[in-house]
Amino acid sequence: MKKFAAIFPGQGTQFIKMIYSLYIKYKIIRDTFNSASEVLQYDLWNIIKNGPLKKLNITYYTQPAILTTSIAIYRLWLQKNNIIPNIVTGYSLGEYTAMVCSDIISFIDAIKIVKYRGKLMHQISSNLNDFNINGYYMQTIIGLKKKK
Repeated sequence: MKKFAAIFPGQGTQFIKMIYSLYIKYKIIRDTFNSASEVLQYDLWNIIKNGPLKKLNITYYTQPAILTTSIAIYRLWLQKNNIIPNIVTGYSLGEYTAMVCSDIISFIDAIKIVKYRGKLMHQISSNLNDFNINGYYMQTIIGLKKKK
């Protein structure tokens, strides 16, 4: 059997109606979102399905959305293929997905942690904006062209 790795994304991969066709087709996807929504105490799928994008892009909502989406896809993969990856890894927020998939923490605990993480990150960035403090933001820049 071939060996393979599962790599999970970080924040910034979210968009309105992500995995919509899978949500409609597979119960395991819906069940994963229902479990997350119970813990979060809001309808996560409704935000992903209907937006607005400005709301989905708020870290408080973004991070649980990406975690839940990644776990839902991973669960569907296992259900359809019954093959466990030899290694799992994640970029930033994706590390939480990797920990769930490695049975280091439960999905429910990961949702609680990521909800709190997103809340803190949102609060600190909002507070910095409120007080006009510079220098405490992180940004990824992709596609810069080297000047000749």
